[in-house]
Amino acid sequence: MRSFILKIMAFYMVPVMALAANRNANVGLGGMANSLMGPVGVATSFMHGACFLVGGAFLFASIVKYVDHRRSPTMVPFSTVVFLIVAGLMLLGIPLFTS
Repeated sequence: MRSFILKIMAFYMVPVMALAANRNANVGLGGMANSLMGPVGVATSFMHGACFLVGGAFLFASIVKYVDHRRSPTMVPFSTVVFLIVAGLMLLGIPLFTS
C-alpha cells in the first residue's frame, strides 16, 4: 500500500515540479509540453542509435548462426536464423520510418 501511495505522489508531483521549474514561461499545459520537448528529442536520438546498434548486432548474429546451422542443422534451427534476420531488418527500419 505504501509503494502505491508513493507512485501516486510521484505521478502528480512530476507535472507540478515541471511547472515550478519554468516560472517565467507560459504556465499551463502548453508551456509544460513545450518545456518537455527537449528531453524527448534526446530520448528519440538515443533510441534511433540503439535501434541501429542492436539491428546490426542481430544481423551479425544471424550470419554467425547461419554458419553454425550449416555445420550442425540439428543444433541451430533455421528458424533462429530467419528470426534474427527479420528482427535485425525491422530494428534497422524503425529509425528510417520514424524520422
